[in-house]
Amino acid sequence: MRKPLTLQLNSCDDPSLVGGKAAGLCCLIHHGFKVPPGVCITTEAYRRILSESGINPRERWIRALSAPESEQHRLLTTCWAAILKSTVPEEIIRSVHEALAQLPISDSALLAVRSSATNEDRIDASFAGLYETQLGVPLQDIGEAIKDCWASVWREKVLKYHLRFGIRETIPEMAVIIQPVIAARAAGVAFSQHPVSGNRDRVTINAVMGIAAPLVSGEVTPDQYVIQVKRGGEVCEVMERNIAKKDSATRLSADGVQDEPLSAEEMTKPAITDEEAVSLARLIKDVERAFQRPVDVEWAIENGATWLLQARAIPKTGSQADLIERTCTWSRANFKETLPELPSPLGLSFVQEFMETNILRQYRELGCTIPSGLSAVRIIQGRPFLNVSLFQSLTLQLGGNPALITEQMGGEARPFHSGPPRLPWWKLIRAAILMEWKIRRAARRAPAWFAEMKRMTEALTEDTVRTATPAELLARLDALGQRLQEGDLTLAIVAGVAQGLQALEFLLKRWVGADWRAGLNASLEGLGTVISAKQILWLAELAEAARREAPAQAFFLAQPYEPEQFRLRLAGTRFLQEFESYLGEYGHRAVGESDVMSPRFSERPEYLLGVIRGHFQGPPAKPVDDILHQRESARETALRQIRSAFGWRLPLWAAFQWWYRRLCRHLSLREGNRHYLMYFSDATRRLTRQIGAHLATRGILESHDDIFFLTPEEIRRIVGGAAQDWKTLVAVRRAERDRNAAQSVPDMLPELSVATLQAQAQTEAQAGSLTGIPISAGCAEGPVRLVLTPEQAGRVKRGDILVLPVIDPGMAPLFGLAAGLIVEMGGTLSHGAIIAREYGIPAVANVRSVTRLLKNGERVTVDATRGEIRRRDPA
Repeated sequence: MRKPLTLQLNSCDDPSLVGGKAAGLCCLIHHGFKVPPGVCITTEAYRRILSESGINPRERWIRALSAPESEQHRLLTTCWAAILKSTVPEEIIRSVHEALAQLPISDSALLAVRSSATNEDRIDASFAGLYETQLGVPLQDIGEAIKDCWASVWREKVLKYHLRFGIRETIPEMAVIIQPVIAARAAGVAFSQHPVSGNRDRVTINAVMGIAAPLVSGEVTPDQYVIQVKRGGEVCEVMERNIAKKDSATRLSADGVQDEPLSAEEMTKPAITDEEAVSLARLIKDVERAFQRPVDVEWAIENGATWLLQARAIPKTGSQADLIERTCTWSRANFKETLPELPSPLGLSFVQEFMETNILRQYRELGCTIPSGLSAVRIIQGRPFLNVSLFQSLTLQLGGNPALITEQMGGEARPFHSGPPRLPWWKLIRAAILMEWKIRRAARRAPAWFAEMKRMTEALTEDTVRTATPAELLARLDALGQRLQEGDLTLAIVAGVAQGLQALEFLLKRWVGADWRAGLNASLEGLGTVISAKQILWLAELAEAARREAPAQAFFLAQPYEPEQFRLRLAGTRFLQEFESYLGEYGHRAVGESDVMSPRFSERPEYLLGVIRGHFQGPPAKPVDDILHQRESARETALRQIRSAFGWRLPLWAAFQWWYRRLCRHLSLREGNRHYLMYFSDATRRLTRQIGAHLATRGILESHDDIFFLTPEEIRRIVGGAAQDWKTLVAVRRAERDRNAAQSVPDMLPELSVATLQAQAQTEAQAGSLTGIPISAGCAEGPVRLVLTPEQAGRVKRGDILVLPVIDPGMAPLFGLAAGLIVEMGGTLSHGAIIAREYGIPAVANVRSVTRLLKNGERVTVDATRGEIRRRDPA
């Protein structure tokens, strides 16, 4: 019996003929849910077009699965191109027209042409976002849209998805769904269980204004609602509501699907009401009961009616579960160490490019799978967020513990449920050998690489930069970027640190006990080889030098204080000579230094002078030699205690010593790498500003700093003479940056639910103490000082207990000189830890509820050895 070329959606009950998406819609229709009417072009039509093109899909697909990557590309491209060059048979077009004529759809309606592959929406793998969808297609153009859907089977990312999940037994075939586009007021995606925690009592709804296409593709940040559901299925309340800033909405018009700008009022308005969210949650739970498993549902609201556009089972949690952008956990704690609160558009572009080309590329070399379309960095309301879930997945694939990622990247620990499985043993061995080679090579090459980075920047003298043309400056920028990509050692050095910490944790946990971390932290104090520590101690020495010279004292205590006159007022002093040497070594550093828009200390030395001036507002600080001696003594004591814990087990002590020395070296290399990478940042800033100066002189930009509001590609276009209203583009981005500055953005997304946060706060408030990860041993008592932005640093007084998001190395001098203790809130165990250890400041990291419970001036007692902060009066 000949199979049909088309079917009405309510007859699409055979997934092998109509694909998973159409079968899901048919199931919804049969259970009484509201689904837009439509037609499905069956897989029979797909087979016929391949046969007429001379393609044997089974033979081609099996060959591609086992072929080398270059051959895979050729095989796939041949099939893809053949489909696009073909002509959809008149019989198929006529059959579609006849089927649509039987539905309540006008001839002028704009259509949605959507893929429905036979391997789509599986329980173990969804194939989400891999195949083609086109919206707003006129009836006369459906032939081309149908071919695009057919051809999408032969995309490389589809084949890689099969290989990743080990799906070799089935050959994908493509059906195509044709429906009218819903002119949605609001639309989105809903999960009948929480997509991160897997909690069946939490329905999660993502919503945008207009059509959901930009949400599904990951281009926009949606409003997010978390709805509590009782065990019996009754929807209780909206537990969490995060309303995103919206610039535009994708809407249906007579001309097609278009992005429309939103009014100022609409930008902050929720896409749906709480009542609609609760109603959607009930509906999604009804779908879950119909499918008899947790579901992911695409929905749209039009004229008060809720349409369901797709429903599929949520892939099983565990090693085979999907990892997609909208279910990932994102953190910006790590970026806050060296980027300002709102980096420039150019700075954001550099961050994204660095992560993709310098970091993810090396994970691929190790054999790790990175799901197609998944990025390492996402920009949300002008802030960069790091994909914690992706790096947890990469760690898991390499046999590591994904729970340790939040310690290194900052933020709160979250359960990790998804991602590709652990690599097979032979791939793990290969990855281990390759990684060890990279680590050892980085240790050997680092000194020469650091020196090269410094030389490349020093070669950019003021004369060579000023006299170069924009094209020459751009060529130098490209050369710098290419050299950085070739020589960068970041991942290998960071891996050396992580490897050392894991090895020492394995050794110390058993033999030292619960306080192993405090013992290890104490053993790392006073090494004196870390650049950030040298930076702090040198400033302390400068402060001591200033006290010894009358002109310097007069300058720093003068009223009014005029720091911009420092070279004139301090001419001939020993202090000025030493300060100039300091700028020669650290002048390329800055607050928010990884953003090329951030001024360097050499451009604005007043910041550093303000740090030194702060010393004159109180009693003299402890001499630097005393600090170093104290740290050295603490380190030696900690090492003796560790040696004693191992007892007669000399091989274990020898193993500890080997790994300890290796960790110390890589900690020093990590700080050195960041220090010298900032020479690249400084060089990029100089070249880019000079391009901006040329463009401002020619009237293309208003000022030289406008260049930082363009992307690298736009800079290439503008230097190449592309005609565009660049001033207006910059003005729009400056306005957007101002709007983003007014928004409060959490450090982790998705945020913990309001109920969870309240429960944490209540428990900790009742206990009267806060806990975190011990960083640098010691105890202290004093008043709390919240310093959440660089601008608030000026309020710090000696002896304050500082509460910080992270410790930016650029701000570290002030903290090191003025603070009694540092408490990090969601920070990382990297530079903040190193600064605290080297300067002898007791420190605790990743402390929850700090800013919700502690207030400026409140006195607390801190035992940093145990990572505990006890409040005097919890009430």
